[in-house]
Amino acid sequence: MDRIFSWWQGLLGGGEKALAHDIPHSAGGDYRIKMIPALSDNYMYLIISCREPKAIAVDPVDSDKILSVCEEEGVSLVAVLTTHCHADHSGGNQRLADALPGLAVLAGQPDAARTPAVTEAVSAGETGCLAGLQFQCLATPCHTRGHMSFFLDGRDGQAPALFCGDTLFVAGCGRFMEGSALDMHESLSRLVKLPPSTRVFCGHEYTVGNLKYACSLEPENELLQERLRAAEEQRAAGLPTVPSTLAEELEHNPFLRTRDPKIADALRCPECNDPLEVMSRLRRGKDTFTFVGKVITLALSIQSYFQSS
Repeated sequence: MDRIFSWWQGLLGGGEKALAHDIPHSAGGDYRIKMIPALSDNYMYLIISCREPKAIAVDPVDSDKILSVCEEEGVSLVAVLTTHCHADHSGGNQRLADALPGLAVLAGQPDAARTPAVTEAVSAGETGCLAGLQFQCLATPCHTRGHMSFFLDGRDGQAPALFCGDTLFVAGCGRFMEGSALDMHESLSRLVKLPPSTRVFCGHEYTVGNLKYACSLEPENELLQERLRAAEEQRAAGLPTVPSTLAEELEHNPFLRTRDPKIADALRCPECNDPLEVMSRLRRGKDTFTFVGKVITLALSIQSYFQSS
């Protein structure tokens, strides 16, 4: 269904059109971030050093866009961080490696063996310096076995940045494609130990759908309703809803509230004291919610298309 839905969106010319969005940063900071839309709802990121003309790409599925932004900014791409092996995140690795000899391409174990052009397989807890910036590797398996998130600490007044691929989304989390509720629970628990001010740079623009699901669980939660309205307005204006912060996610993301009795009640499981059971039920509910929503949207879109033809 995901592939059919994306194909139809592409046929209609849907998807993000802007080349890149600038993320606000402190004037004296060590780096700045450009968010680059790709495919129908993906986000790539370019982390640009403010100390030297170098940049790092995160999940560069569209190599042409990455190279275009590098040229506009007058920087050299020196490294690629790949959160996981899926083609909509790693699909541009090989072309970038071919175009830029010596390019460092990093991916987590064991995804590295399934990821194009990898020059270095990284493990949980590793730290490294790229373009003069210090990164920490955080293992976040579940969506894939070797999913890796990358944490860039805050400097010179900037909030830290987390590049978490398809593990943590704004108001949601990734599907359990190669893992369990336990894996996702442990991965998210690892991420929420980071500073609350950490900015969350995820791999997809899923915010509106995620918030609709969250609102279906808590229809009387005014904060969620307000966030949904704001997200819909942003998307209608062609603006991204990413990044969020960990503080915001802890407040409204149901997958980070598995110990909250309100979530258990919403799942009609008031006796559920096990956060893993809550996590499992949340994911099943979200999968069903998303599938039904896409079927309805696709049917209405096809009907509208043929009525206007």
